[in-house]
Order: sequence, then C-alpha cells, then structure tokens
Amino acid sequence: MFERVKIAAADNLKLPKDVVLGEVLISFVGRTSVIIENYRGILIYDDQTVKLQARNCKLQFCGKRLHIEYYNQDEMKISGFIQSMQFGD
Repeated sequence: MFERVKIAAADNLKLPKDVVLGEVLISFVGRTSVIIENYRGILIYDDQTVKLQARNCKLQFCGKRLHIEYYNQDEMKISGFIQSMQFGD
C-alpha cells in the first residue's frame, strides 16, 4: 500500500522513481564497465562473477577479468569484459 502511494507521489510530482523508490540504476559503458547505483551489498565477487543485492532483486554480472574499480555505500563501478547481466529474486 505504502509503495503505491510513493509511486503515485513520484508520478504527480514528476520526481525520478529511482530516487523516490530507491530502485537500482544501472549504466553500461560499452561492454567494458558498468556503474550501479542504489545497491545494498556484494554477495559474490571474483574475476568472472559479481553478484549484488539490490532493494528488490539480485543482479549478476558475468565476464572475464572483472574487478570492482571503486565502491561506496551508494555506487560501484565494475570493469572488465562484461558478457552478461541477469536479474534474480
């Protein structure tokens, strides 16, 4: 119920939903890097897989020579050769 109120308020006030709802925001730069905003935590991290917990889902990035260039409590940048990205529950 509260979620619907937040969505309606965001629509009526023309506010970005990623800000109001805390949704994950993913920005790819080609196949070599991705910036993820509003993630909650790192679940798996090695040179072939990075799995993250977002508010409502899990994100998994697969590739070669993956590494986290930087991260803080709001944002992270993953670099390497990104082959795929999947959403999970």
